[in-house]
Amino acid sequence: MKDIPVLIVGGGPVGLSMALALARQNIHSLVIERHPCRTEHPRARGVSMRTMELFRQWGNIDELLKYEFPKEAIRFTWSESLQGNEVTRVEMKGLENYTHGPIGASFVTQDCVEEYLHYTLRDHHQAEIQFSKEMISFEENDTGVTVKLLDRKTKKEEVVHTQYLIAADGAHSSIRKQLKIEMEGPDNLARSCSVYCEFDISQWTKHRPSVGFFFTDPKLLGRSLFTAYGKNRWIVGMNLKPENTKEDFTDEYCLNEIRRVLDMPNLEIKIINKSFWTMAAQVAKQYRRGRIFLAGDAAHRLPPTGGLGMNTGVADVHNLAWKLAFVLNHHISDTLLDTYYDERAPVAKRNIEWSTENAKRFFDIFKAIQAGDHETLKIKLHEQQKNLNYEGLDLGFIYHSNAVKSENDQALSMRPDKYIPTTLPGSRAPHVPLIKNGNTISTLDLFEKNFVLLIGAAGEAWHTAINELSQTLTIPVSVYKIATDGDLIDPDNIWHDIYGISESGAVLVRPDGHVAWRSKLIVDNPKTELEKCLNSF
Repeated sequence: MKDIPVLIVGGGPVGLSMALALARQNIHSLVIERHPCRTEHPRARGVSMRTMELFRQWGNIDELLKYEFPKEAIRFTWSESLQGNEVTRVEMKGLENYTHGPIGASFVTQDCVEEYLHYTLRDHHQAEIQFSKEMISFEENDTGVTVKLLDRKTKKEEVVHTQYLIAADGAHSSIRKQLKIEMEGPDNLARSCSVYCEFDISQWTKHRPSVGFFFTDPKLLGRSLFTAYGKNRWIVGMNLKPENTKEDFTDEYCLNEIRRVLDMPNLEIKIINKSFWTMAAQVAKQYRRGRIFLAGDAAHRLPPTGGLGMNTGVADVHNLAWKLAFVLNHHISDTLLDTYYDERAPVAKRNIEWSTENAKRFFDIFKAIQAGDHETLKIKLHEQQKNLNYEGLDLGFIYHSNAVKSENDQALSMRPDKYIPTTLPGSRAPHVPLIKNGNTISTLDLFEKNFVLLIGAAGEAWHTAINELSQTLTIPVSVYKIATDGDLIDPDNIWHDIYGISESGAVLVRPDGHVAWRSKLIVDNPKTELEKCLNSF
């Protein structure tokens, strides 16, 4: 029987990100994917700022950026029809002057993200990916989970034993269903067919490059047009009516419908594939059952209006990977793994709420078009600016769990469109450019495998305390002094202000880059303070 530390079911962006995050923690994993290859449909579109920060940290970022859409194209265009008058544009703000991190959001489709993750995983022998492999059953015991697999090509079965099982098997997760974990929220807000195809409409789009086109002509209601990577590649979105079935969307019907929508009856079109999907707004009541964890769409189903689905899933596994590594490598109590749900479920719920508001705005627009209500249409189109601006949601969420030493007076109001840098425990440690060995780095580059204690120019007592504790600590802690004569140099003299501490203060950051604890000033007994904090994990 094959024995592996972590088995990941599902080889999409979330499963692959889990394997990569674990590999960088030196944890071996096996990813099984029931399909014969990675996705050939663009699916999710858009990588958030925080996800791009993680991809940058994981390496080979240029392999992803080569698929990036031009910044000036990251907008939605509303027009009467493709060939008709333009009505309005929905722009993403702050793309050129991004200051809150070393890299900003990027518009890249899911198939390109998967290719990037596969490329990067080649550098890590700790991760193995097997296609055409399907999970048949699993059974948990005292030492782990025994899983029966089927090779869909050879029809042969095999049994593997794993210490932890990760369900990254999508919205209709068979693992979640076998565990009988319930989902909260509506499971059918709308149904759609995405037709991935190839045709040339550059004469109508080259002067207004956009990632998506929507139409106000009532005859085109429920039809939309999205760009995909590659020359003349497009996704045509078609909403299904209640009476529609998949069988209605034959190739012949889709070809005729696309030509009608574009008002080009003789346009040459090549259909590549089709994808049917249901918009839902759900979150699982549990993310963990013993040694089994839900991640990505298996844990939450977000409306695509806002582009946070894949990004929320990648953040899930980034949160879970270091915790699994500390349990497996450093023998930390596995109660640390309970904080996965405590921290990630509230984020998913907030992202679902925001995405659902965006979806409702679309539905209101469609109703206004149908009713000929031009005043409401004008208002709702203007409100669409909110759809692409989610900086606060992406960077500003704050974890609350036993893996964070929250402060008694902790409070911070969060705007979805505005990120406010803070070191409140649970927050993402802010980005500050620093000099290390003559090279410019980001504070974010310091956080991945160890806890990191950042101290100011007058914080040597904290460093001494960590040295004294190092003999008994079970978790790795790195210390950096940020000062003109420190390990890291703050050339703009902004670190103390952004991190909200004095020169004698300290900030403890978790491996996932979230603040675990801080002290704005030196305390009477730094060793006791740090020992109490670190031994609680």
